[in-house]
Amino acid sequence: MNIKIFTRIIEGGSGLGWTLEVILLLAVVLAPLEAGMAWAGNGMVVPAGSNPHLLVTPAEVWENRDHWLVIDLRDRQAYLAGHVPGAIHLGGRGHEMLREDRHIPFYGDEKVDPKRGRLIEHLEPRPVAEMERVFAEAGVSHEHTVVLYSDHEDTLPGYTFVPFVMLEYLGHRDVRVMDGGIENWWAHRLPLERTESQLPPSDFRARLRPGVIAREAEILRLARFNPSYLGDIGVDPHQFQLPQLVDVRLDVEHSGAQPAPPGHFLFDAVIRTGRIPHTEVNVPHWQQFADFESLRLKPIAELAAMYGGLDRQRRTIVYCYIANRASMSYFVLRVLGFADPAVYHDSWIIWGNNPRLPLVQDPGVKRLPRVPMAGGY
Repeated sequence: MNIKIFTRIIEGGSGLGWTLEVILLLAVVLAPLEAGMAWAGNGMVVPAGSNPHLLVTPAEVWENRDHWLVIDLRDRQAYLAGHVPGAIHLGGRGHEMLREDRHIPFYGDEKVDPKRGRLIEHLEPRPVAEMERVFAEAGVSHEHTVVLYSDHEDTLPGYTFVPFVMLEYLGHRDVRVMDGGIENWWAHRLPLERTESQLPPSDFRARLRPGVIAREAEILRLARFNPSYLGDIGVDPHQFQLPQLVDVRLDVEHSGAQPAPPGHFLFDAVIRTGRIPHTEVNVPHWQQFADFESLRLKPIAELAAMYGGLDRQRRTIVYCYIANRASMSYFVLRVLGFADPAVYHDSWIIWGNNPRLPLVQDPGVKRLPRVPMAGGY
């Protein structure tokens, strides 16, 4: 029922005995719908144009097992120990199959050759031809509805969402993620399969969407934007529709107190702390989980509230430390219906290691000591 239909009922009479209280209540409920929103059932509003279908449940995967192509992103041993029936495997962990090692500039260690830098594994997207080969050998085509899943070990740091970003970068138009991973499948007591599923090779070819991955030049133009100077010369800086930059790292990274998450395995791989100038908001990726036991995402209305200050029609670029957490946040932006989201894949490990690139820190911030080694994201 929209407001126009509701008005006709009130004006023409319905025989339902409307009271003033009911009329006012319905007006309050219908106003967000008329404005292009919908109620989520918990008193929160879901933006119109969102894509909730991108996040699927185990029950939906089971119901569509004959129609959807499911890809298990875990390592091969975990896959063979028990996987979603019919799920295929890429031959290795999903994000590792799609990213290659990279030498990064590093100025803080005399043992590192400044001309070559420091080698970091699985840091940079592989060339398009290599990613095409990975998906072609697995039998993936653009006609498939592709559903990705992994486990908590991959989901918490964001690894699960890297293949989502890469498939969208390659132009696939129907990629989804199973909420909560294999642990959620177990919780639903759905059957497992231990035999390997394989498809005939396909002729997968990229239909490249280069804007999915933001490059340094675009970020640098934004970082060097000087609205004060424009105002001084009589130019309105608001006329420029610049991208919105979102930092999804921890608050201690965003402020400049630490270069990486506490205990990160690459904690000492960057020499500078802080954030990229003109970062509009800090939305730590972990806040998007409903809880740390299930690692399912929050309801869409709650996620929308976290990004409520941003314009969903403007280009929105997310960054973190090594692009894993940013990949998860890119997925959330896609679920929320952001028109032009992107991942700055170089992220802080590249930006923070280049003294020629600008940064900002919170005033008076003091660098905190590192903590014992742990996992990394």
